[in-house]
Amino acid sequence: MRKTIFITLFFALLAAGFSSFAQQINIKGVANVDSIVIGQPFDYQLSLTIPKDYYVEWKQYGDTLSKSIEVINAGEVETTPINNSDVLMTQHLTLTSFDTGYVYVPEIGITFAESIKDSIRHTLYTDEIELFVNTVAVDTTQAFRPIKGIIKQGITAKEILPWAVIAIVIAGIVFLICRHFKNKKNKIVVKAEKPKPTIPAIVTARERLAEVRTAEAWKTANTKEYYTNITGIAREYLEGQFGIDAVEMTSDEIISSVKATKFDGRAFEKFCDTLITADLVKFAKANPTEAQNEQSFKDVNEFVEETFVFFQEEEKRKAEEEKTRKKNDKTELNKQEKTEEAK
Repeated sequence: MRKTIFITLFFALLAAGFSSFAQQINIKGVANVDSIVIGQPFDYQLSLTIPKDYYVEWKQYGDTLSKSIEVINAGEVETTPINNSDVLMTQHLTLTSFDTGYVYVPEIGITFAESIKDSIRHTLYTDEIELFVNTVAVDTTQAFRPIKGIIKQGITAKEILPWAVIAIVIAGIVFLICRHFKNKKNKIVVKAEKPKPTIPAIVTARERLAEVRTAEAWKTANTKEYYTNITGIAREYLEGQFGIDAVEMTSDEIISSVKATKFDGRAFEKFCDTLITADLVKFAKANPTEAQNEQSFKDVNEFVEETFVFFQEEEKRKAEEEKTRKKNDKTELNKQEKTEEAK
């Protein structure tokens, strides 16, 4: 009988201890939404109420909480006193998901002990949270729009610094080498090679366009390669004839650069249409007809010829302006000299 009473009292005290323990410590995980669009960030707050003297091992997060939930950002853990004996520890997480349908924010466990020296560790877990991820609705009735050009990102000082250090070191080495050889009396004469004659851009463009015309390349089934070829001819021609870095530019950048030369007209409009068609073929898998392919070739050929005429006229105009300027300068100089002599 006494043994039965003793066992009953033991379990009663143990239950009271767990009840007191549960009242002092509480963990909670709360999301600010119950549904998102795929890839949309949402906030998740993790909070723990615990005696202030307890030791807590707070979880460190990687890139994911589970195969469906990704961690964008994990804020700092903030501790706020609740009363003389307890504190509230909170952390804000920014999460997202790229799966669709119902996904689950998993249970998150936090381990603690009565002190850092205590070998007994306890772990409490948050509840699992259900979240619905919607797909993005696509309006297929809308027409295709021109492809946006690549947005250039600025270079940061952190990226430049290693190269700047390397450049300074190389410059120092070059300086020391030059100084060493300068102190020697023996001079080394380097014979400069004659530069090779440069082929005019218009000549190269005409030859390549003639090859396209002879081969009737617009009849090919590989339209992507065809448009890459004819627009590539125009890009290299613009770079060689006008100094426009067209090979590395997007179609929109090329159009803006050509406009800056003051060249316009029907040939320019046709060339713009060809660039747009080429982008649609390369990036949107458009499939123009053979007649459209041949017309694109004619438009590029016409653009090259008319811009070359425009270039010649501009060079002639600049030469006339320079000649007139020099003549005016000479006349003004003669007037000044006569004025000085009269004085």
